[in-house]
Amino acid sequence: MQLEGRQTQFYIDLVYGIGFAAGFGYLLIDLDPRVVAFQGGLVFGYFLRVWEKMTVYERILHEEVAAEAEAVVAEEAEEVVADEVTAEVGDRFDEELDERVAEEVEEQMDEPSPAQRGRRQR
Repeated sequence: MQLEGRQTQFYIDLVYGIGFAAGFGYLLIDLDPRVVAFQGGLVFGYFLRVWEKMTVYERILHEEVAAEAEAVVAEEAEEVVADEVTAEVGDRFDEELDERVAEEVEEQMDEPSPAQRGRRQR
């Protein structure tokens, strides 16, 4: 029989529970200092076990919160960058289009049209 995860926790808690019950039952019959020390050790060990569980759960919670926060920040950053890139590309496109159109118009205005060339040659 191989124990894993929650099954292991269940059996450890079961052993602690049986130890508590047996120790307290014996203490009701006879107040023995060895049993009192044993019970004190069980209580201390169980508190350490609870503390260990809390730290493990806390670490898992921190990891999940960090992963969620990272995902949210990545989404927001992607949205902001996409909006800024779209705006920047749109502005540059408009500026370059205006400049090129102006240059083309100037070039065409500077060059005589075929009709004007024919009039000059006459």
